[in-house]
Amino acid sequence: MPSETLAKLIDLRVAKIIKIERHPKADKLYIETLDDGSGLERVIVSGLVPFYTEEELLGKNVVLVNNLKAAKLRGVESRGMLLAASKSGAEGKETVEVLDAPWAAPGARVVLEGQDPELSVETEIDVDTFFSVPMRAEGSMALVGAKVLSVEGKAFSLAKVSEGEIG
Repeated sequence: MPSETLAKLIDLRVAKIIKIERHPKADKLYIETLDDGSGLERVIVSGLVPFYTEEELLGKNVVLVNNLKAAKLRGVESRGMLLAASKSGAEGKETVEVLDAPWAAPGARVVLEGQDPELSVETEIDVDTFFSVPMRAEGSMALVGAKVLSVEGKAFSLAKVSEGEIG
């Protein structure tokens, strides 16, 4: 079951974007510095340039795949990935919305309804393992299987992508 796989293998955490800049070697990539609640800054790379300005992302509390193996993206080491919902619209135009948790503190565990947020995930995972767990937006909610993603007891609500994929 996808929800059991998520609970056992994938560590999702809230992280605040504290610095953002355009990637010098890629038109569609941002380099984001995050406060992940650990006391150390974390750098990730994301392909959000076509969908968000730097000002729109700066200060957002996003959902981070905390235990994703580091990967070099155009020469910059990315230590995680943020979650965003997406859908294709008219004429193939894509809409993307980051999962945002303004009510939650950096480091807060993002879980499925009924999951114990204290259960920790120790293993690093690769991107294929992450994408083996289908996440989707349905009815403006973030779902894995039939269960809703939440943090600190509050479910995520999506405004721009009510139906689509999350990755």
